Amino acid sequence: MKQQLDMLGSVARVSAALATERVTGLKPVIGPHEVPASVDQLTPEWLGATVGHAVPGARVTDMALGDGSDGTSSRRAISVEWNAAGSTAGLPTELYTKSTPSLLNRLLVGITGAAGAEALFYTRIRPTLDIGAPEGYHGAWDPKTCRSMVVTENIATSRGATFADASQIYIDRPSAESMVAELARYHGQLWDDPRLTGEWDLMPADQWQRSFNARIGFDRGATFAMRFLDEEIPVALQSKKKDIRRGLMQSVTYDVSGPMTLLHQDVHPGNWFRLPDGSLNLYDWQGIGCGGWALDVSYALSTALTTEDRREWERDLLALYLERLAAEGGKPPIEGEAFLAYRQQMFRGFIYWTYTHLVGKFSELQPDAHVRTLVQRTGQALVDLESLDSLDRPPRW
Repeated sequence: MKQQLDMLGSVARVSAALATERVTGLKPVIGPHEVPASVDQLTPEWLGATVGHAVPGARVTDMALGDGSDGTSSRRAISVEWNAAGSTAGLPTELYTKSTPSLLNRLLVGITGAAGAEALFYTRIRPTLDIGAPEGYHGAWDPKTCRSMVVTENIATSRGATFADASQIYIDRPSAESMVAELARYHGQLWDDPRLTGEWDLMPADQWQRSFNARIGFDRGATFAMRFLDEEIPVALQSKKKDIRRGLMQSVTYDVSGPMTLLHQDVHPGNWFRLPDGSLNLYDWQGIGCGGWALDVSYALSTALTTEDRREWERDLLALYLERLAAEGGKPPIEGEAFLAYRQQMFRGFIYWTYTHLVGKFSELQPDAHVRTLVQRTGQALVDLESLDSLDRPPRW
C-alpha cells in the first residue's frame, strides 16, 4: 500500500511540475547543472559545458536539430560545430539525445527511475566496459520533476548503425552469435562486481520487478492484456494468468540467488543496432539493474529469433554464451544447470510485451506488429521450454 501511495504522490508532483512548465514556458538552458525537459531547450552554451567539459576552452559555435522519434522517451539527433579547441581535441560533432518532455514519458521512465538509471549507465558504468554500446557524453535526471536528458554518440552517423524492429529484421545465425557474445562481454566484465550494489546502487532484478509491479501495475496489466492477444498467445497459456504472474516472481527470485552482474533487462530486437559488418550491439540502457545472467540471455533469444530458429539454435547459442562468459571473467554453471536457468527466465520478456500492448491502447510506444511478434515468440518459448514446470528449485549456480 505504501508504494501505491508513494506512486500517487509522485504522479501528482510530476503532473504539477509539467503544468507549471506549460504555463511558464520552457527556458533555454545554459549551465551544465540544469536538467532540460526537452531538446528544444538546448543551447550551444549548455552543449559546450556538458559534452566539452573536459577540454579547456572548448565551445560549441553552432548547432542544428535533426530527425527523431517519440516512444517511452523523446529522441533527437543534433549536429554541432566546435571552435578550434574542441575540433583539435576531436570532440564529437554528431550527437543523439533522449529526454522526457511529456507526462507519459515521465510516468514510464521518470517515476520508475529508468531515466536516472540510463544517466548513471552512460556517465559512470559505460566508461568501465569494453562493449559496443554508444559512447556517453552527458546524463542528468531531476527526481523531483522527472526531467531527464542523456546525450550520447550518434551511432547512425559515427558507425553506420541501422535499426529495425522485430517485424522488419531477421536475425541470422552469425548475428545471433554476435548477440550472445555482446551479452557475455558486459556480464563477464562486471561479474560479481561490488560496485553493482555499492557505488552504483543498482536495483536487483527481483526488487526491480516488485517496484514496477507496485508503481505501474506491471504484472497485473500484463496478464490483463492477455485477453486481447488470443491470436498471438498459445492456447496452453491462455488460462494460466495467475500461474504466469507467480512464475514471473519466482523466476526473478531465482535469478538473484546466484552470482550477480549488470543486466540490461530490455534486450528485445528494437534495442539492438546492426553495424555494417553484420554484428549487433545494445543501446537504450534505461532499464538496467543487477542479477543473474540468464534473465538477459533468455529475453534476448526468445524475442530476437523466430520460433523455428530458436528451437534449432538455442542450445548451441547458450553453449557459445557460456564459453564467451568464461573468457570475459564470468564463472558459468555447468550446461544442464545453465539450461535450467535459461528455461526459468522466459517470463520477463513475455510480461514486458503483453504490458506494452496494453499501454499501446492509450499511446503507441512501439509498432503494433513488433509488439504482437514478440508476444507470440515469448509465449511460445514459455510453452516449448515448459517454463512453468521448471521452477521447483533454483539453478545450482
